[in-house]
Amino acid sequence: MSKVRVLWPKHVQDKILSYQSEHFTDEETHQFIISWILQVDNLLLNPVLSKTYTEEYGTYKGVSRIVANKFKVYYERHDDDIVILAVIFPGEE
Repeated sequence: MSKVRVLWPKHVQDKILSYQSEHFTDEETHQFIISWILQVDNLLLNPVLSKTYTEEYGTYKGVSRIVANKFKVYYERHDDDIVILAVIFPGEE
């Protein structure tokens, strides 16, 4: 039996690492991002607990989406891989 993996492509990693908060230090923001990634992985890998939706319009119409701490995460499942397509920051269109 294969193990399901969450894959974060380079362009998504780069975007996440670019996140800055005007309310927190760089170190606090970095720690938040690390815990947020772990939270997203846990949500996507949990077969029972799911907050998955399918986008109904816009650029990601028909693509699966979860929301974690107001960040939208768009992804597709390919066999045993869950591939993150995009992350939309809170307040970003």
